[in-house]
Amino acid sequence: MNDIDFDWDTIRVFLAVAENESLSRAAETLALSQPTVGRHIARLEDRLGVQLFDRRQTGYVLTEGGIRLIKVARSMARGAADFKRAVDFEKAGHVEQVCRITLGEWGQHFLSRHVPVLVEGLGNIRIELYADDTFWDLTRNSADIAVGNLPPTQSHLIAQKLGERGFYAYASSAYLRKHADAYDPASWSNQVWAGYCGARAKLRSSRLLADILDGKPSRYAVNNSRALLDILRTGEAMGILPDWIGESEDLHRLNAKPLGLGNSWMSFHERLRLHPDLAKVKDRIAALYRQRYAETSQSLQRPNNPK
Repeated sequence: MNDIDFDWDTIRVFLAVAENESLSRAAETLALSQPTVGRHIARLEDRLGVQLFDRRQTGYVLTEGGIRLIKVARSMARGAADFKRAVDFEKAGHVEQVCRITLGEWGQHFLSRHVPVLVEGLGNIRIELYADDTFWDLTRNSADIAVGNLPPTQSHLIAQKLGERGFYAYASSAYLRKHADAYDPASWSNQVWAGYCGARAKLRSSRLLADILDGKPSRYAVNNSRALLDILRTGEAMGILPDWIGESEDLHRLNAKPLGLGNSWMSFHERLRLHPDLAKVKDRIAALYRQRYAETSQSLQRPNNPK
């Protein structure tokens, strides 16, 4: 086979299945049906003459050949995204300029409350916030700015460290009225917890909760951070949150020392410096995060147990 007519949509499907290890989750990500995703993969393997995935009961796992080819596919994705965004920047004189930001669900929860600050005095700039915890290297959605817990590995990206944050257990006043011993970590394995399920079970807070429960499942599990927060507010369960979120909600911190620590980074394309309005958005995002982190550090100095 010397001549292969590559279909970019099929490569996108290949990437999505590899990232999600599931036809159904890939289909949900791509807004396609599961049979359509399956046909794309079967057609690509047939045209390449290479088996890309091992089909297992636990999901789709890349073969050795698939692992080698996924690196090329990711490079193609970066090139396509960079080209699309470069075209957008060529239209920067348009009446509506777009700034695309990729970040986690907690970041979207935070920044969406501060959009007036982001756009003040910048005319008709359009802000797009993409919540994505697992793939934030600025290639998906051709984003301009990314906020995440790791610095970028791409040489053409610039990184700024926003700060170090911790994870703590939190509960509402209603929960503590029913479970007065929740401040004692020795009781935690017998407490009622809310955590994550699905792909979000791989997050740092999920691993910390798994250690506390020693493999037992939490009473409640969701695949959305706002839903986790809503459950905690009902008073039915306690949960693990990053401090910069937990300290700003109407919740009580249950431990004095963090269960774990993590860094927060912002990265952006070099070309952002050539577009003053987008560079201002980037600077305002950094300022908002640093202000929140400073306020959180002050809050953490107060005793966690009001009694």
